Amino acid sequence: MVEQLLFGMVGATVIAVVSRSARFLSASGAVAQWLLGTVLLGIGGWQWTVPMLAFFLSSSIVSRMWKERRAGVETFFEKTSLRDAGQVFANGGVAGIVTLVWGMTRNDALYCFFAGAVAAAAADTWATELGTLSRSSPILLTTFRRVERGRSGAVSFAGLLAAVVGGLVVALSALPWAVSNTVAFVAAVTAGGILGSLADSLMGAVAQAQFRCTVCSRITELESHCNQQALHLHGARFLRNDQVNLFCTIAGGTSAYLFFQF
Repeated sequence: MVEQLLFGMVGATVIAVVSRSARFLSASGAVAQWLLGTVLLGIGGWQWTVPMLAFFLSSSIVSRMWKERRAGVETFFEKTSLRDAGQVFANGGVAGIVTLVWGMTRNDALYCFFAGAVAAAAADTWATELGTLSRSSPILLTTFRRVERGRSGAVSFAGLLAAVVGGLVVALSALPWAVSNTVAFVAAVTAGGILGSLADSLMGAVAQAQFRCTVCSRITELESHCNQQALHLHGARFLRNDQVNLFCTIAGGTSAYLFFQF
């Protein structure tokens, strides 16, 4: 057990250093990634680490692709592609807790919940990064009206397709360690990823804090925009991007677990 934990610490250090050097993570994000990686690799081993790596690497690469085309839209987001500690724990915290519980109980049924939570993080990230490239305006889930690109709570066909692919990437990365019924496992984890992403969008539309810029009049996740204090439009001020992402992973893990069981 001690040797495995030391191996996890060394492996997590390598991952954090490489990720920080590649500018996938901020300094706080690298520390958070090291803590999460130590838990996953030191307690769970490769079967709990590979899906998280699949999410992290694929999402980081997707975030870098066509970055210039997304430049105008990203100015309305609270978080950037340089992930900080809050983003790391929001996307991977649930997975880390499930791994700890598995380490104490050895309940293999938890693996589907874990994979679903990670798939939801991947699906949501892929949907956000690639959905903003859509030529058509997205649809707000609460009103089904078309709104400007980058609006929290809005979805597009391109974004939904990206969510499917992102969830499937994680599901396939976890497939070698599926407990049983591999087809049902992949279907459940992918579905959990998609539903988690949709839950994220719905929460963003209904409850996440949103503001209106007093200069450009655009709706944004930022309290300050165009160097001016923005007006609070709706949503709970304390409910920001990280909290919504945390909800996304919980919804994704729960959905995957229930689909696989029933």
